[in-house]
Amino acid sequence: MELHGVGRTLREGRQLHVAFLKSGILNSSLTTANRLLQLYCRHGCLDDASHLFDEMPQTNPFSWTTLIEAHIHSGHKDKSLHLFHAMPRKSRYSWNLLVSAFSKSGDLQVAHSLFNAMPHKNELVWNSIIHGYSRHGNPRKALFLFKTMNLDPSEMVYRDAFVLSTVLGACADLLALNCGKQVHARVLIDGFELELDKVLCMSLVSFYGKCGDLDSAARVVGSVKEVDDFSLSALVSGYANAGRMREARRVFDSKVDPCVVLWNSIISGYVFNGEAMEALFLFNRLRRHGVLADISAVATILSAGSGLLVIELVKQMHAHACKIGATHDVVVASALLDAYSKCQDPHEACKLFSELKTYDTILLNTMITVYSNCGRIEDAKWIFNTMPRKTLISWNSILVGLTKNACPSEALDVFCRMNKLDLKMDKFSFASVISACASKSSLELGEQEAKSTTFYSKHIQIAMP
Repeated sequence: MELHGVGRTLREGRQLHVAFLKSGILNSSLTTANRLLQLYCRHGCLDDASHLFDEMPQTNPFSWTTLIEAHIHSGHKDKSLHLFHAMPRKSRYSWNLLVSAFSKSGDLQVAHSLFNAMPHKNELVWNSIIHGYSRHGNPRKALFLFKTMNLDPSEMVYRDAFVLSTVLGACADLLALNCGKQVHARVLIDGFELELDKVLCMSLVSFYGKCGDLDSAARVVGSVKEVDDFSLSALVSGYANAGRMREARRVFDSKVDPCVVLWNSIISGYVFNGEAMEALFLFNRLRRHGVLADISAVATILSAGSGLLVIELVKQMHAHACKIGATHDVVVASALLDAYSKCQDPHEACKLFSELKTYDTILLNTMITVYSNCGRIEDAKWIFNTMPRKTLISWNSILVGLTKNACPSEALDVFCRMNKLDLKMDKFSFASVISACASKSSLELGEQEAKSTTFYSKHIQIAMP
């Protein structure tokens, strides 16, 4: 009987498991056992898979990697690592699998330990470890590894377009212009065709744009006969970040049928440079052209709309976000809540918040302010007290809210908690607590806080009357 892992149901697989045990096939056919193991793993039944694996009289690297990969996909990285260490003959694929998984998840200490232990490294593990460090906030380490790879002649063969793009991103994060230019030189020496490799082309343009060398960014774009929208988008963003919107618009207008990414870049550029009306004009033009505005465009226009305090626009964007299914995106939801709050419409903000299922700290901070402004201080306190992670903005928001809602004693309690936690307070913290002291007519405590304010003013630069 032929067994295909994806072609059978879990129920059929279990029935076959029993039949194979009774007939002795599992003991005599490793291929059949592996197929059944693969079926369990693809259905996410790791208990069944582990039980079968333990029953198998013999295994091969395929058996081990199938189970290891299943544990990785299920989020059981510790179990996958335990299995890997127990694996008698580690294959190249198994090494790649583990280094890649731990690099992607940000467990770089484990990933680097595996990388160092790998007897013969290949392009996949080099790419994984370099990309892991760059992606998880350590671009300097990514550059160090790239340089290490280039110093070893036996490893230089693994310098491909993907790793070069990653390293250019690390250079951009560090604003390391000279280092990035050396990588660009390596791209040319190695004979990479930017015409064919769009990702590498875009990475170069983005790198030069972030480092402020817009002439070099424009030269890269000009060297390609048929430049893609992503590279043009990177150039538009570079010009916009430098305040050169005339050049950004010229690049945008040079494209006959721009994709949504290019539209987003030019719209974001106008918002960033304080030209909200032009951003709104382009957004409407985008919709007239039949381009479906995505989450990024909606969030950008919401920030423009809240700045203009146009409630009708915010409601239109809310309706559009519902239409494209973007209201449950945390970024869009935060932008909507902030826009409703700035437009003095807390009712709509509260209604939207009640419909959400996922939150982040920024969104919750916004809702503390919204609830406080419309007198629902108990709801604001509930959010603050149940937040899994609080920032200084969270503390200041509840402090201001309590003071506004005539709860000076509770505001003072919050301030004391901040003091005990040794939080670095700012002018908003002190302004709120002094206001609370005034409401409570607590002259003695107010004088104490004024002394504290004088002490902290050296660090937070607030002017005392």
